[in-house]
Amino acid sequence: MKKLPYNQNDISMRRGTLLPAIAFSLLVVAAASALVMNKLWIDAAEVELQSVAEASALAAAGNYLGDDLLKPGFDADAAVEQAKQRAAEVAASNLVGGQPVSLTITGDDTDVVFGRRVDNGIDPETVFLLTNVNPSVVEVRASRSRDLGNPINLFYPGVTKRAHADATMIVEVTFDNRIDHFVAAPARPIPAFPFAILANDPLGKRTDTWANMIEAGQGADEYAYNEVTHEVVKQADGIPEMILKSVPLKSDPLEGNVQLLDFNNDLNDQKIIQQIHNGLTQLDMQPWNNRLQAHQEIEMTGLGNMTTPIQFALESQIGQQKLCLLYNQVSAMDVPGWTSLTCEGVVAIRILKVIPESGEAATVIIQPTVLTTKSAVLAQFFDETADYPDLPPNLAEMMVEPKTITPNKYVYKIYVSR
Repeated sequence: MKKLPYNQNDISMRRGTLLPAIAFSLLVVAAASALVMNKLWIDAAEVELQSVAEASALAAAGNYLGDDLLKPGFDADAAVEQAKQRAAEVAASNLVGGQPVSLTITGDDTDVVFGRRVDNGIDPETVFLLTNVNPSVVEVRASRSRDLGNPINLFYPGVTKRAHADATMIVEVTFDNRIDHFVAAPARPIPAFPFAILANDPLGKRTDTWANMIEAGQGADEYAYNEVTHEVVKQADGIPEMILKSVPLKSDPLEGNVQLLDFNNDLNDQKIIQQIHNGLTQLDMQPWNNRLQAHQEIEMTGLGNMTTPIQFALESQIGQQKLCLLYNQVSAMDVPGWTSLTCEGVVAIRILKVIPESGEAATVIIQPTVLTTKSAVLAQFFDETADYPDLPPNLAEMMVEPKTITPNKYVYKIYVSR
């Protein structure tokens, strides 16, 4: 067998050829890794930016929907400016790519605008109408860009030849008060008190009604709730109050203008107290298919008395915003203190003061408020034909009675719409 001669120069040449190839491969891998990491970093920043835009828009809508809406001479422009400021505060408290987000809220081109969605007259798509008068939409534009001086910083700029990236997210939040009903969720009861207030007197003899004291503005204005200190202060705030009076034991329950309601609680004190503290759960609403109707009549059993333990429970809720039913028709039952009443309509109230009276009676001073709740189901999203799953669509539509949904100035639902 003939052996090939050993040549040291050949080995050196092969080694010299491989080293540049390996170095080039490592450079390619590093560049690819940098590109992947940058893409993931940008994607993560965009997700964070989307969350910040949503949080800011929700905060702006919530700030706008305050009790000032109920006051005479409501200044829409001032309310919008205050809401924009709140959006900017929320944005600045959140980080995107390790840096806070800054929203421009002054000038002609602001990042936070209020308005309405209107038909364009051509196709189903709507257009955004910029206005501070009766707005129903707030739009927030959150950006991290080189033009604004706050771009997203990238990894390995020496490898990718790219040091920064831009990202912009636009979010719209809608607030709507055309509510069909309210529903309880497993961890989210309906924020409602288990009592109803006298709406009006068909005979026109009583003045202690919601229609007269609140809607007509005939109630006194002596108290205000401080949102900062969470205290009730003795001063006017531009919102009328209503005095609710329960009746003493063993007296005519129809003389009062407030009735405790049997929301599956058998009018038991402990169960009522639990509902005062926690709201109405799915179990409480089971007899009504977990729906608290906002407009339709609800036949209820009531109680005209408020015992001392119930008064203490109501006192613990001073300042809290909750829903409350209204009633028009009421009649006494054979059981002392019990009533049969027809409730229709939902409002939002805030308890300001609870005053014990003799005979286990009470005087409760309340005022209307503007409440936003996730438990609200908007009419535009509620398909009543779903209650008839076994019927063909055309027959199911025939089973649904047409109804008009009146906007509720006391209750809104806020949701991300775009």
